[in-house]
Amino acid sequence: MSVLLRFALLCSIALALYAPRASADPPVTEEARAKAGEYTTQGLAAQDAGDYDAAIGLYSKAYKLVPHPLLLFNLAQANRLAGRVDQAIAFYQRYLDEEPRGSQAKAARELLAELKARKAEDARKAEDARKAEDARKAEDARKAEDARAAQVRADEARKAEQTSKTQPSDSVVATAPVAELTAASPPKPPGRNLRLAGLVTGSAGAASLIVATGFSIHSHTLARDLTRHFDPDKERELNRVNGIVPVAWISGAILVGAGATLYWLGHTRDERKDGLALAPVFSGQLTGLVVSGPLP
Repeated sequence: MSVLLRFALLCSIALALYAPRASADPPVTEEARAKAGEYTTQGLAAQDAGDYDAAIGLYSKAYKLVPHPLLLFNLAQANRLAGRVDQAIAFYQRYLDEEPRGSQAKAARELLAELKARKAEDARKAEDARKAEDARKAEDARKAEDARAAQVRADEARKAEQTSKTQPSDSVVATAPVAELTAASPPKPPGRNLRLAGLVTGSAGAASLIVATGFSIHSHTLARDLTRHFDPDKERELNRVNGIVPVAWISGAILVGAGATLYWLGHTRDERKDGLALAPVFSGQLTGLVVSGPLP
């Protein structure tokens, strides 16, 4: 506070303290006015020294002795300088309510508007800070939830991997019995195909011999009938049957012999997979077939 302003304020307070005031309150004694003046002077000194709490206490004592509106203005000033915005606003407003046209009314209005604007700005900043803090907390909560979900997925994946390692897969379970059955299946006899071929060939030869036997009996029957009574049809039938019989006998004998040979070869063949081979041989001393391959 400047020296001139302090002096003017002090003079104004002194005049106000000693000026008579129309009031319903009991009259103020001279002793109270003098004491209030001392408190006010000391309060201004403390305020100039930066001891705002002491100044507020001295102004309050002076106001109790002499409740003059200028002391309310002093209380507002000390609270404002001490950073107590709400208290300063309240005292400025009380001063203006009691002396709207007082000597410090203009300054009080300006300072009151300034403090209200500052309070509104502080409130806005506080609201912005609160919203920012709420947003930060929400973001932290979202990140924590994402991290928790990622951890749950990682745990599930790890459990699934461990389960797949400890338990056999479906393919192994399905193929294991097949492999065991395959390994347990006995190997086929090496000459099985030859024996089967021998049986089929021998059976065909036996059937051919049976047919030859039947045609032989029929031939004897026709010959006997012709000796008793000549019949051209029976003679032709006899000639046809006589042409079939030798072919049937020869074919049957060959097939039976071939079947017996194949069965014998299959029965005595070893485990080698090499097959038999037939090759013609022509020479000055020999004509025939040569059998090559594994023989017993």
